[in-house]
Amino acid sequence: MQHKGLHKNVYKLYQYATSQEKLEIHRKKIETPVRKWENLKKEGVSDKLCESTLHISRATYYRHKKTLLMLEKGIFPPTKRPKNLRKPLWGESEKQKVLSLRRTHPTYGKAKIAIILKRDHGLNLSESTVGRILKALKEKGFVTKSISASRQRKKRNFAKSHAKPWTYKDYKDMKVGERVQIDHMTVSKNGLAFKHFQAWDRKSKFIHANIYSNAKSTTAKKFLMEFVEKAPFKIISIQVDGGCEFMADFDQACRDLNIPLIVLPPAKPTYNGGVERGNRIFREEFYANPRLLADSIQDMRFHLKHALG
Repeated sequence: MQHKGLHKNVYKLYQYATSQEKLEIHRKKIETPVRKWENLKKEGVSDKLCESTLHISRATYYRHKKTLLMLEKGIFPPTKRPKNLRKPLWGESEKQKVLSLRRTHPTYGKAKIAIILKRDHGLNLSESTVGRILKALKEKGFVTKSISASRQRKKRNFAKSHAKPWTYKDYKDMKVGERVQIDHMTVSKNGLAFKHFQAWDRKSKFIHANIYSNAKSTTAKKFLMEFVEKAPFKIISIQVDGGCEFMADFDQACRDLNIPLIVLPPAKPTYNGGVERGNRIFREEFYANPRLLADSIQDMRFHLKHALG
């Protein structure tokens, strides 16, 4: 039998002890000025002189004194939450428009929704207001937050591979075809799961993408050969993350083509910001389109090729 936690009474005792500790801290904080005020009053000092000496007002003294009496009885001090709260600046119509946009595009955040509302509906809502609406919708269960599962990546041995670790280089010094960013993402659409590979050149803004059934190194090699053939420029170097799909056959293909391969450090997707942004645009603008009814990889490739022009 495995015990994955302590008895519930232990947690209750901890909560009670913590609450009493907080009460004691609060009591010590306000008790000192109250006792000093009382001592000064016994000596016949006026209220104004007490205020200037202890740097608290007469009203504060009586409020602290009342709080001390409550603490002696084991009662928590009254809350400081204001009685009159600011009312929301949005109504039911704004909430319905945000809900409709979020359900149509589940990955849209408050910034993008605010821009779409102003552009298409004439609603000038701030990002913060849209964020509050989304929070209210999440609390009621109308929308959910998508969570992407992280996976462990195999560490690359640079001593035995063609790839080299990433080093900083200024964007202004790069040429067309240098440090072309390549990445892939998993997409599910119309009951079909597939891998979307994409290459992006930061100087020319050239994008090439294709769809495959898996993300093996042989598939990455196939995409690389296709990209080399269709790119309107010479590929000087390639930049990828540490995924296992960019090892083995892909690494050997770069060696055979005499193309330097640069691997990003762990947990640094911002260094591949262009292709990562492209993945998001494809996911939100292309694959999330309800009019995309393709139900096979070949059909999906046809629509993707048409979208790329």
